[in-house]
Amino acid sequence: MEWQDYEKIVLEECRRVFRNADISHNVHIKGLYSKRMRQIDVLVQTDKGTVYVVDAKKYGIKVDVKTVESFIGMVKDVGGNYGIIVSEKGFTKAAINRAHYGEDNIEIDILNLHELSMFQSEWAIPYAGNNGVIALAPFCWVIDGARRNNMVAVMYRRGFSFEEAAKNKEWAYINFWDKSDEICTLDELISWQNSNLLCDNNNGTIEEICYDLIRIRIFNSPNYPTPEITLFREFDDFFLFVVLFSPNNMISKNIEKMKYFLINSTPIHVEQNK
Repeated sequence: MEWQDYEKIVLEECRRVFRNADISHNVHIKGLYSKRMRQIDVLVQTDKGTVYVVDAKKYGIKVDVKTVESFIGMVKDVGGNYGIIVSEKGFTKAAINRAHYGEDNIEIDILNLHELSMFQSEWAIPYAGNNGVIALAPFCWVIDGARRNNMVAVMYRRGFSFEEAAKNKEWAYINFWDKSDEICTLDELISWQNSNLLCDNNNGTIEEICYDLIRIRIFNSPNYPTPEITLFREFDDFFLFVVLFSPNNMISKNIEKMKYFLINSTPIHVEQNK
């Protein structure tokens, strides 16, 4: 396969993933800082004004950290919000670290062509009992629907297994809470959970934040390896919540990802055959 064919495959995959976006191939944009024309393999512009810059790398070897550094500079220069590097042979460990952990305002996603075909796990339908949601994974993360104790589903960065994500202390789990006579408001649910948290960890502290449809609780305890951050959204019959664990330097970015997940979740009623 020639590099031109590889670019076309990446272009078609982007059209599949970003269904309602304006997608252009082989675009040239004048750099904001360099003041010279910059070539972009695929440019994705969503209806919300978000700009994704996509670079297709058909190398015979793994993409190295210098290539990632150069790409980050180009994404900034053309005013992109997100960057995606698609590589046939993968990436060096240094390149992965630089892409995932180096930037606060630029998100770089690195994946091979097979992973691109499963981008963000697209749509997932986590459910518990008769309640569920149609959900979209956050950028760079996947939804893992394998059932685990007290977790409807888990989320973590693409390219990692759940075990690797847990070891890195950067993952989240999804759960539901049905409304009942005992707990029918979000205030009641959060108050009940807060009491249990502080009972088990009487040296812990709780901070609460409201964000439109989303309520956020940040629980810190010396017994926990990271803060436990829970984000809640209320629906007619149930509450959907995500519990996030994150390294300190990634908390703000990962909270935004969890807010994205909750805001873009659509409730459904699940009929189960008995």
